Amino acid sequence: MWGVYFDTQPFFVGTTAILGRMSRRAYYGPLAPLRARDLRPVALPGKRWIRVRNRMAGIGAEELSLVHLDVDPRVSPVAAPRPRRLYLGREVVGEVVEVGPGTQFLRVGDRVAYQNDQSCATREIEPPCRHCAAGNYALCENRYLPGPQAIGGGWSEEMVLHERQVFLIPDGLTDEQAALVEPTAVALRAAMRRLPQPGETSMVIGAGTIGLLTTQAVRALGPEGTNITVLARYPFQVEMAARMGGDTVLYDEDLAVAVARLTGGQRFHSRFGADLMIGGFDTVYDTVGTSSTLNQALRWTRAGGTVVLVGNHLATLRVDMTPVWHQEIAIVGSRAHGAETPPPSRAALVGRDRAGRESTFQLAARLLREHRLTPERLITHRFPAHEVRRALAVARKRGEHRAIKVMLDMRDPSGLDQPVAEVLTEEVQA
Repeated sequence: MWGVYFDTQPFFVGTTAILGRMSRRAYYGPLAPLRARDLRPVALPGKRWIRVRNRMAGIGAEELSLVHLDVDPRVSPVAAPRPRRLYLGREVVGEVVEVGPGTQFLRVGDRVAYQNDQSCATREIEPPCRHCAAGNYALCENRYLPGPQAIGGGWSEEMVLHERQVFLIPDGLTDEQAALVEPTAVALRAAMRRLPQPGETSMVIGAGTIGLLTTQAVRALGPEGTNITVLARYPFQVEMAARMGGDTVLYDEDLAVAVARLTGGQRFHSRFGADLMIGGFDTVYDTVGTSSTLNQALRWTRAGGTVVLVGNHLATLRVDMTPVWHQEIAIVGSRAHGAETPPPSRAALVGRDRAGRESTFQLAARLLREHRLTPERLITHRFPAHEVRRALAVARKRGEHRAIKVMLDMRDPSGLDQPVAEVLTEEVQA
């Protein structure tokens, strides 16, 4: 079993952090936490565990940050217990090739996507915690309890995990669509944390995968006529943002002036750098999550409006919080996916009555089948599995390579017979 994982031992992390200041090659060197290894075959650790052979996987922003150690050790998630090996690859589709004798929902041959980490369901805890009872497994209060851990991730040949950690892919979705159900669910969760109301305006900061999918999700679930402005960083993102539902795309201009023009707001600016907007967007979705973008989001949201923080940049931020009290702006966090309650006006769309709930993955799969969401449009690069380092280089230098979503084709066996150590140490030609 061939796999890629992140070794959390402090020696590897600390040494690479120092060496990485001198050369980015250190992130792929022999002392780097990023490892590509032949893993010993393991038996299923429980009656309801399964083995999945992967078919296709995506490279996400969170994984890029981890590989290149863009993580501040002072942020709160770092304090959580974690296994020594973090297997990489959340955006993945694979085929079930083995099931335990107690498996209830899956059979050999099913296509599945990775859905969630440990929770009350995977630990088989009854009664479940309050969050799991509501379907929000990402907030599980028992997720750090000791127990069997999944082996392998999307960037591995196989995964061994509990059947409740995966989502059964319905017929009608391609492997590319199925692999991108996870980021699509992230975007849907963000949109539904605060959907626009009729006549309101929205802004999406960021035109990467999550930003573009959030734009499309707001367009799909929001009221007809919802006005959406997208802030892009690179010129090649402008056309895609428009294709995914953006009415206006801002790029390479005086952004505060543009926001005032679009929203009819009044801008006040002092020579000391202070900036105040009276007026602005009703809702701003920050899909980047840096100090700069969160400051922009807070300044460009109208009084009484909402900022939905989607981007999970793992760093302490320097943010001017005065708009929160001065303009009574609400900040709402969005954590992965779980269960959604559609607003009454959209209940029919998501197939539930006014009081019903549905998993974000189910909602994502339905909208994919209806072609209301099209994440496959965002795929710009594909690499065979053994070229993971080259794929990472392209994903990180997305402006240079015009990359949006980079995929690994796990079905391509070429190169997997080479020594696995060479997978990360060979020269990058990207």
